[in-house]
Amino acid sequence: MNSDASAKLEALRATLAAQPAVVVDEAAPVVDAATLPDDHIVCHCTNVSAGELRMLIHEAGCSSLDEIQRATRAGGSCGKCVGLLTEVVDIELGRACARR
Repeated sequence: MNSDASAKLEALRATLAAQPAVVVDEAAPVVDAATLPDDHIVCHCTNVSAGELRMLIHEAGCSSLDEIQRATRAGGSCGKCVGLLTEVVDIELGRACARR
């Protein structure tokens, strides 16, 4: 690689490193993860609802985001839902711990 291309590559890497990597659907409505109705679809790629996530935690005994993702494949396709998925799971795991 010539020095001009190397310099451009390094400049691009520096620019990208300074920006947070976020997958966001700008068209998605803002939602409150704590109060989502059970029929709210959290992951559209795998058609997983908030109610299904709650059931997996409170009834099936899933105790981590990783277990939820293995069971549902939610968050494994396009990635747009990962933020909301994580919020819902964190909230419900907290509620499950409080009940014990």
